[in-house]
Amino acid sequence: MVLNTEHLGEIEFQKEDIIHFPKGIPGFEDEKEFIVVLTGDIEFPFSYLQSVKSNDLAFIVTDPFLFLTEYDFELSDEDADYIGITNVEQVDDIAIYSIVTIPEDVDQTTINISAPIVINLKKKLGKQVLLKEYDEMKHPLFKQKSGE
Repeated sequence: MVLNTEHLGEIEFQKEDIIHFPKGIPGFEDEKEFIVVLTGDIEFPFSYLQSVKSNDLAFIVTDPFLFLTEYDFELSDEDADYIGITNVEQVDDIAIYSIVTIPEDVDQTTINISAPIVINLKKKLGKQVLLKEYDEMKHPLFKQKSGE
């Protein structure tokens, strides 16, 4: 399959690559199918969560654990059931991403740590979950220099 995207150009993918979000993503409830497009660049640890339906909708995402060593949360039983996770042994089947917001001043880039996207890689089911552990939604991605 081929998807002509506004931001990433032409992307080839397989039907098996599609991740289903049964209720969409908050604010984009009609968008139920996405693919993760990896950059493949170790120096640029970001990926894209690209809508299959809307070629102009893509979220920049990253693994929050790369930037926040203390980041941790417990997936609720309801959220785990929703994406087909039934036991602790399935932890290796899960991918976690945070949506990245890159403003004009790139130094002010933030990631959303209170609502990560959790994906069951085997079942191809995803959900953006709301965490109670974190009050702040936007966490600075880059450390601020002292005096700022």
